[in-house]
Amino acid sequence: MYMTIVRRAGALLLAMGVIDGIVTFMSAGEARWYAAGFEAAAIVAGLLLLHGHPRSAFWLRALAVFLLAAGLTGAVVALLLQPLDLTILEIRLDPGGFASEAAPPAFALGVLAWVAHELKRRPVFDAIASARLRQWDTRLFARGGIAVAAMAGILLWLALHGQSASLAESLAEQQMGPGYRYHLSWISSSHTDNGTSTNGVVTAWNDHEIKTLLIHWLTR
Repeated sequence: MYMTIVRRAGALLLAMGVIDGIVTFMSAGEARWYAAGFEAAAIVAGLLLLHGHPRSAFWLRALAVFLLAAGLTGAVVALLLQPLDLTILEIRLDPGGFASEAAPPAFALGVLAWVAHELKRRPVFDAIASARLRQWDTRLFARGGIAVAAMAGILLWLALHGQSASLAESLAEQQMGPGYRYHLSWISSSHTDNGTSTNGVVTAWNDHEIKTLLIHWLTR
């Protein structure tokens, strides 16, 4: 029973990593190469579970719990980082596009939840205990995932608010005019010989449309 459970979970992870890797390769022009690391991790995890060692089962369950907690917390943080009326307008104007963007992470979270559930079943627990491995409470990994995602959210919130955000939104308003609301969704800066170069992405929206503006300024 133990081998059936872990090999079933391993086969799912392996299939998911391979299939998503093929999709990534076919759509490389759409800049999806950033996902290659996650797909490789899924393939390695799948192969480890197919091998069936209890140590792999325990640590992969812990990793699944950590990533699931971090992913769910990150989803909540993402909703809080963007104004609610902007999110509602995105859904209303392009429900299909919103669903297509939300589906992959939702599917990944579902797979993580299933793997975590399968790897905590009694036969797996007994196999880990029989191997005399040190048992760690997986709630520690869940709390760690929540803490990491929450900290990342706080740092991102701080980066998207303050003086730089006000300047970026002011520059965007100079382009679009007062008939829009503005939200800084991304910002990055680099040091050059002439000073600090800052790039930002500002979303401008009203009740009928959404526009994305690329903002740049140089601070000497």
